[in-house]
Parts: sequence; structure tokens; C-alpha cells
Amino acid sequence: MSFTTYGFGSTPTSSGGFAATRGRISGSFPYGVNYPSPFFDVAHTYLPTTVKQLFRYCRYYFLTNPLVNATVFKLSEYPVTDIIIDHEDPQVKKRWTEYYHDHLRYRSFEVETGLDYHCYGTCPVSVGFPFQKYLTCSACGWSERADKIRNHWTFTNFEFRLSCPKCGSTGEAKVKDRYLKNANGIHLLRWNVEDVEVTYNDITGQSTYFYTVPGPLKADIVIGKKDVVQQIPQIFIQALRQQKGVIFSKENLFVLKRPTLAWQDRGWGVPLLLPVLKDTFYLQLMKKAQEAILLEHIVPLRVLFPQAASGSSDPFTTINLTDWRDQVAAEIARWRFDNNYIPIMPLPVGQQTIGGDGRALLLFNEIQTLSEHIIMGMGVPREFLMGGMSYAGTNVSMRMLENAFISYVGRQRLLANWVMKTIAHFMEWPEVHIRFKPFKMADDIQRKAYLFQMNQAGKISDHTLASDSDLDQDEEDEMLIRETEKRLEATKKQQLAMAQIQGEAQMIMSKFQIKSQQAMMEAQGAPQAPGEPGGPEAAMGVGAAQQQAAMGPAMPGEAAAGSTAPPQAGSQLGAGQDLGVPQQQAQAGGAPMGADLMQMAQMYAQQISQMPPDQQQMAVQNLAAQSPELAQLVQQLLSAMGARGAVQPPSGVDMRPLPDKLPPRRTAPMV
Repeated sequence: MSFTTYGFGSTPTSSGGFAATRGRISGSFPYGVNYPSPFFDVAHTYLPTTVKQLFRYCRYYFLTNPLVNATVFKLSEYPVTDIIIDHEDPQVKKRWTEYYHDHLRYRSFEVETGLDYHCYGTCPVSVGFPFQKYLTCSACGWSERADKIRNHWTFTNFEFRLSCPKCGSTGEAKVKDRYLKNANGIHLLRWNVEDVEVTYNDITGQSTYFYTVPGPLKADIVIGKKDVVQQIPQIFIQALRQQKGVIFSKENLFVLKRPTLAWQDRGWGVPLLLPVLKDTFYLQLMKKAQEAILLEHIVPLRVLFPQAASGSSDPFTTINLTDWRDQVAAEIARWRFDNNYIPIMPLPVGQQTIGGDGRALLLFNEIQTLSEHIIMGMGVPREFLMGGMSYAGTNVSMRMLENAFISYVGRQRLLANWVMKTIAHFMEWPEVHIRFKPFKMADDIQRKAYLFQMNQAGKISDHTLASDSDLDQDEEDEMLIRETEKRLEATKKQQLAMAQIQGEAQMIMSKFQIKSQQAMMEAQGAPQAPGEPGGPEAAMGVGAAQQQAAMGPAMPGEAAAGSTAPPQAGSQLGAGQDLGVPQQQAQAGGAPMGADLMQMAQMYAQQISQMPPDQQQMAVQNLAAQSPELAQLVQQLLSAMGARGAVQPPSGVDMRPLPDKLPPRRTAPMV
């Protein structure tokens, strides 16, 4: 393709419609630039005339110009998203996912194809399959892999000459490449467009691509490097021998092309840099001018000279200028050694500055303006490259950039599916559907909040809300179920552990309460004098004391018996605070947890049986108010003890509870 055909060339052509006589300078003056058109400028005369020259310009500016390099990289990296593989068989989906991510490393390959796509405008891609080169003896037909018999063959004049280990003959070997169905050996290839030629049919729109072996690889093959010739397919060696190009198979070639005009499409896409080549030329001129300014005008030249003290004195006639120069140089050296040094000069010293005006000559604003033109000429906003861009639904430039990215992502999706089909056909694997995660310019917080409100109102589904954040609702539901099961299991274990701890603590508390009550009962059962602390009067409860006061003074025999009897159970039950039943559990109506009810019932029955008959029933009733179950056991034991001859309460005893108000006490007679 020649750009002179399209009017881009440096020479006037009839197809471009430019006259050869038109120019900036006319007449007989032999100097100046003779432009073929008044619309041309100096930069236009340096535009490339062929597509291969254009590719070299694009490569040069991509490697040297920071604006071009950063723009191409950001356009190639920003729209890349994760690959999603869909298939009904989970095993097939897992195999393809691991193959794309781990072996092909398709994400980085996608970025590399984007660099060629945006820099050159065209990116040819092929799939490289693994093979092994076999050499066959022409005499006996013995065959072996070339890498196993490296010492028995040489490569000269594009031929393999084999010294057969079997028959001993030496001659040209037959070469055959045997391809292997090894998934680990498959790799993806990006062909350098500078080594590719294309023929385009204007009628059918079909393109045929040819590959020319580049110079460095050709030199390695000519000199016969074994590591190179045994790994390169034989078809490339035959093409070099015949001095022809290799025609790409249409089944194993996918070409990414940037869109262009119909009359300009000749099998190539238009490079992103083509519209800004002239601007980069002007930018380079400004940088060169600024470089000259920085070298010559930034650092000033200071000149010192003796200055006359008055209009009538002339220092040039009264002093030796050589001595003055040496003295000034010495004073300057001392001052540089010690900045606090103060020189004393016999004459005033004059100073003149030459240069130093470079700051006023700098082209910073012009360079910045032209840089913005170059960025916008490549189709991206200034903020996209330099930062500070915020997402807004009404921003036209952002919408245009997003549409361009969506179109580019669509081409990359076609490439990814083509790679999958090519590999699946070679390896006989089932085909899958490949797509990318939805591309978005940025996270729109307002849009997400709006979707959440619609979801809460029941207008959209959870699946739609999750898909907007690149999430799969089915996977999220499964994870929620698993997390809920784990959370319930952890809560169950925690509650069981707390219940176990509380039960053990209550059992320990109950055991210590029983021991404490037993010790208290033993202390109360010790013989003491009636008037001493802890005696029968102190052991009696409030109810028993009132009852005794109502009944009158005890008989001497009863007092003597009471001094040696166990503590009055009726008084303790009347007080509502003893007999081994804690106050809280007495109110609940149950015995202490873990306590031996039968043992306690036997102990209470033994104590109550020693009471007078008229107090036994009252003690049982008080005990029933605290623990009905314990009182029932005590009643059964008392009945059994009565059957064996124990003291039985008389049948005529009134079993009703005592009145709330006691009768007035009578004064006991003095003994």
C-alpha cells in the first residue's frame, strides 16, 4: 500500500488532485520548499510513503514518545476483564478455565495484542502447535527425532545431512514434522506486521497474508544453528530456500484490525498514530528549540570589570589590570572557601550578566497545548491519561470512550472464541462459550444505589442487582447457604459449651450448699446451755418461738429434753431459710440440682421424727411450701418409721395451718 495513492505522499500525484506548479515559493528563486499544494506544510513532506515505513514510525514513537506510549498502554490494559467460560459440564468448564488462566495466560496475551492493535492498527494472531522434527535416512529408511541424534546430522545449504547410525551412509535426510496432541505445548503467536505482506481483493474483500522470515532469524538458519533449525517448522526453511514468503492458512490466522474508511482498507487497519504524526513532528521541533534554550540561556554568563569611582578617574590608566584580575580571582576563591569572608577591594567592581533569560524563552505552554492535541487526536480525553476523570452519565467524551472500548472488547471476545475453537478442533475437546465480565468505565455509585432501591421495592431481581457488580447470584446463594450452615454449627457448639459450663457450675454450687447446711446442722445439734448463744432458743425459728410463747413455759423435763434434742425442724421451716433448700430454689418449688433427694429426705425425716407430735405435721407443711417433692418423700419416710413403732401423731390433732395472728402471750411463773 502506498500513501501516494491516497494523497498522503510527499510527491504530487494526479489522483491526489494537486498541481506540481503550486508551491510556497514561485519564480526563478532556487531556494525554499516547493509545496505541491497550499494545504501542505513542512511536516507533510516527511510523512511515510509506504505502510512499512508507517509501521516503523509507529514503533519509533511508541518507544520514544511518552504520550504515545502511555496512551497505547492504557487503551490496551484498561478494558481487559476476566474470562468467563460457560458449559453445562462442570469438569469441561474447569479444564478450559484452568487452561486459559494457567497455561495460555490469556489475560497478558490480550494486553499484548492490544498493544499491536492500537500501535500498528493490525495484529495477526495464530496458534502454534507442538511438533517434533524427524530425520529419515534416504538409504535404509531409518528414522529418529532430530534432537536425539544431534551429533549425527548437520544443516548446510538449507538441507539436513545425516550420518546414519544404522547403515553408516551419509547424505541428505528426509525431514518430516510430526505434530503432537499435547495441550501443554500449544502456544499463541503474535506476528510482527513489519514482516507481513498482504494482497487485497477489492471485489471480494478477501485478504491473503504472507510472512517473510526476518533477517536475524534468517541468518541463524543460514549458518545452521541446530537449536533453531530443529525447532522451526520445515515450511519456513523451504520458503527461504525458494526465496518466497509463507502464506498463512486462513484456518489458523485471526487478524485484529482497527476500523477505517472503505477506500483505505487494503487488509490493514489504520494505526492510532497516523492522525497525529504531523503533531508529533511539531512537538519534536519544540523540544529541540527548548533544548537549545536550556543549553544556552538558562545559566547566565557574569563578567567582572574595574569600575571608575568618579567620572574623572580612569582605573585602566592607574592600575595594573593583570594584578587586579589576579587579586579578584583570589578574593573570589577565598569567598567560595568561606562564605563569611568579606573581601576589601581598592576599586569598585562592576558586573555584567550575559544570557540568563531562558525562562522567558521556554515553550512550556505551547508544548502542553500541543501535547493535549496529540492525546485528543488519538481519541482519548486528557483526564484519561493524566488522571482526575470522574464518571458521569452525561459526559459525552466518557460515553464515546466507553463505546470505543465496548467495540474493542467485542473484537477480543471473537479472538478468544476463535482460539478456543482452534484448540478444541486440534485436541478434540468439547467446545465452550467464552465471554468476558461486563466492562464498565467506573463504578457509578448513584446507579448502584438506584438499583438497590429498585431491588428493595421489588422491581428488579437479585440476579440483576448482583450482575451489575459482576457477581453471579447462583454462586452467591450457594456461598450464603454454606456460610449459614457453618454459622449455625458454630452457634450450636458455643451454646452447648455454655450450657455444659453452667451445669457444672450449678452442680458444684449445690454440693457446696449441701456441705454448708450439713455443717450448720451439726453445729446447731451440739449441746449448749439455754441462755447461751446458739442454744435451743437461738436454734428455734421465729414461728416456733411464737408458738412456744403462746403455749406457755416448757416443763422441766421438756426443757431438759429440748436441750439435748436435735434442732427443731419446725422452727427452721417456719423461718424459710434452712433444711438444705436455698431461698431461690424454694421459691421455684424444686430441690437443688444434682442433690440426692432421698438422702436429704432421710435426714429431714430423722430430725422431724424427734420433734413432738404436734410439731411434726407443721414442719412437714412448711417443708412442702418450699419443696413438695421433698416433703412427699419425708412424709413417706415418717409413715414408714411410724409403722415400725416410731412416734405417730395423734389422730385428733388439728392439721390445719396456724392462724396468722397469735394469741396474747402469758407470763411464765417464776420457778
